[in-house]
Amino acid sequence: MADPMDQPSTSDPVDNQIFGEQGGLRPDHPLLRRAQEALKVQFEANRTRLQEELREKANALKQAKARREALGVELYGFQQNLAKLQLNLETTHQNYQVINRARQQCEDQLNQLKQQLSLEEGDTKGERSRVEKFQLEMDRLGATLKQVEEYNEAMKGEIAVTRRAAYAAEEAVQKLEKQKMEQDFRIDTLQDNLKGTQQQLALVSAQLEAQKRETRAALETLAEAEAEMENVHFEKKQLVAQWKSSLLAIQKRDEALSAIQDGMREQQQQELSLVLEIEGYKKDVVREQLKHESLTAVVRKVEGDAVFVQKQIEGAQERQARLQEILAKLAKSLEHTEAEVLRVNSEKKALQGEADAVDRAITKVAAEGRAIEEEMLSALSDQTTAEKATSKTAADTQELRKRIRAEELAVVETENELAKLQVDILNTEAHNSRLGETLGLLDEELRDKGRTIEKYELEIKRRNDEIEKKTREIDILNRRFERMLEQRGTGEETGPLEATIKNLGREIDTKGSESKELQRRWIGCQQELVGLQNENGGLTETLARLRAEHTVLFQKKRRLEQQLEGQGKAIKGLTSAMGRLHVDLTRVNGLIAANSAARQALAEDNFNLEGRIMGDLRAMEEEAARLNSQIEEGRGAKRDTLAEIVEAERQIMLWERKIQLEKEMQEVLDPTVGQDVVAEMKKEIHRMTLRHTELMRLQEKLVSDMEKALTKREIISVKGRATAAKSKSSTPAGSATASSRASPSASVASSTLTRNQLDRATTDLAKSIKETEREIVATEQRLGALEQQRSAVSAAVAAADGACLQLRGAEEALRLEAVSAVNARYGLLLATARAQRTTKRLEDLEAGRYRPVVEDAAAVGEELGRAQDKLGRVVALLEGLRQAAPHLAGELDKVLCHVADVRA
Repeated sequence: MADPMDQPSTSDPVDNQIFGEQGGLRPDHPLLRRAQEALKVQFEANRTRLQEELREKANALKQAKARREALGVELYGFQQNLAKLQLNLETTHQNYQVINRARQQCEDQLNQLKQQLSLEEGDTKGERSRVEKFQLEMDRLGATLKQVEEYNEAMKGEIAVTRRAAYAAEEAVQKLEKQKMEQDFRIDTLQDNLKGTQQQLALVSAQLEAQKRETRAALETLAEAEAEMENVHFEKKQLVAQWKSSLLAIQKRDEALSAIQDGMREQQQQELSLVLEIEGYKKDVVREQLKHESLTAVVRKVEGDAVFVQKQIEGAQERQARLQEILAKLAKSLEHTEAEVLRVNSEKKALQGEADAVDRAITKVAAEGRAIEEEMLSALSDQTTAEKATSKTAADTQELRKRIRAEELAVVETENELAKLQVDILNTEAHNSRLGETLGLLDEELRDKGRTIEKYELEIKRRNDEIEKKTREIDILNRRFERMLEQRGTGEETGPLEATIKNLGREIDTKGSESKELQRRWIGCQQELVGLQNENGGLTETLARLRAEHTVLFQKKRRLEQQLEGQGKAIKGLTSAMGRLHVDLTRVNGLIAANSAARQALAEDNFNLEGRIMGDLRAMEEEAARLNSQIEEGRGAKRDTLAEIVEAERQIMLWERKIQLEKEMQEVLDPTVGQDVVAEMKKEIHRMTLRHTELMRLQEKLVSDMEKALTKREIISVKGRATAAKSKSSTPAGSATASSRASPSASVASSTLTRNQLDRATTDLAKSIKETEREIVATEQRLGALEQQRSAVSAAVAAADGACLQLRGAEEALRLEAVSAVNARYGLLLATARAQRTTKRLEDLEAGRYRPVVEDAAAVGEELGRAQDKLGRVVALLEGLRQAAPHLAGELDKVLCHVADVRA
């Protein structure tokens, strides 16, 4: 018989089932069930209180979310107004640029006419000086106009900076919205975790404060942008007023110029005779002066046009450089996005390769399973190691199933990762498409700017060609004039040349009148332009104001509709709540009527009970101290007893296992061997059974003591809470209780409470009853909602249970089929082994090597009968074990296969 110390592994699973890892009883042990239930009731009460506090925190969090959503709606309205104001500003600037170009064209025409007039009115030096003075004044006005244009360009830059700041604020708002979504997700997930509620609530509060600060910063930014836009409109109005005043000044100067020119004509007629007399002496001087002045005027005009064209070219080059920088940034962003797409595609390919590797691993595992089955069949061919091979095969099968489950889980995780990567790829493609659209718009804008630059260059070339053409015409006219002067000679100027001079004078007068008419028309057009500009500005402001009012009214309408829907829902909820409250109110009125009589009786009994309660509390405190000491002693005895019980159970299980093994061995070998040992074991088992019964009685007593201790602990805690409540409601009573605990001699003097204190306690009790009733109503409402949720969850659980039952049935059917197949294979192996043994015996018989077990032929029948009886007992024992232990049915079926093989 085996030594008890040789088989420690037999009792380890039982010990692990009874004890924990540290040697004590496991929490799920049946001995601790009643104590665990009592502790569970106490813990459930604490959990209910904590859940109420958690609901209050959740309501506060919900209110904070509502305030944050309201702020988000207001911020969205401000963003819409800002976008509309930006559109209006861009439209206004476009109109201003169109009008400015028209004005520039008119000014260019005016400059050309002025230059022609200065060239044609070169008769006298005084007239040229006056014309040059007026020209200088016009140049100063042009410089002022250029300063206005430069100021407009600077304002455009500031507007662009403001626009970029608005875009940055919009991006910040979008980031805040994303952060808000993430915070909502975190809040929804952290509501299921009770332990981390306080920390997450503090985190959400901090994030909410940060969002409020950022919202205030965004509102301040919007206010600053609005103030800057108002400044721009004010400065624009000032510039228009200055423009109008400049037009009036130009008109006055033009009238003065006309008067001066009229006086000049009269003076010319008076001085004509004098000029004709001295002209002969000054012909050479006049010819050189005319040549020099014409060349000087041409050079001055060409230099002015060259400076203007150079400035236009520099501005176009600066705009082209800025557009090139924007294009380079967009190209870099596009390259970065394409690199991200390539990286995601490479990761997708890598994951696809991993998925293929997992599929190959699954195929390999299936092949290994088939190889293991073949190895199992080959191992079962040996009769002596059949049971060991079977157990090893079962272990290998379990290991194979675990590996298959692990591979399936890995495949599912890989598919989930692939799905996430596909979502990321789609998001990246959408982002790339948006960047492509933006790039297309910028390319189109660059092409428009390029076409504008080409148009400016063509205009510059055309003006240069016109300048060259006019220069050639002037040279031709100068040469003709010189030839005419040479042909005149020194005689009297009374011939055809004089008529030519008169004709030229008339043409000059005609051109001067036409120039004046054009100047008057230009001034009138400028005045009409100023009026239209003012009217356009007023209409733009009116349109912006109407759009803003429309937006505000639309947002107000949406908010009112939402409020109306919320109020409707609230009215429905309040109606149903009112119905429930009416029912509860009826019940509460009945309870109040019943409570009034009880309150009077309670007020009378309170005074009498107070003294007894205080004495009982002191006695209970002493009893509690004594019980605590007894509990500690009982716990020590319990630990010793449990150790003895565990040791006894361990020995019992060990001896039962040994007895079972010995029985099997003796029944297989010889039933008559070991009867004395069996008798001794039975006596030992009887003694252990008696000891086990005694230990069970002791165990029941200890469990009862534990339940009583838990009950007394609950009573003491309830009374302690009541005492604490009374001490809070009445400070003198609390001080009296403290003094009674401090000194036993003073407790008798402070045990009597006054009538006023009892009245206050009764009032506090009534308030607590009302609060409790309100909490009961709220709790019933929450219980109704929770009951609905529980019904939905129960339906889902029922559906899941049905599916699980179906899967379990299918699994059981497959298991039975596998067991039947294994048994069939095992039977075939046994039949093969039996046939091989029969063949070997026949060969030994044929060769003369066979030695029968029983020599006498008459004793063969008796021996066969004894063997059949023994086989019948073994079969009956196996059938009994199979019914008593269904989990061993597989192994017992294999043994029965041996029996069937023996009978065959």
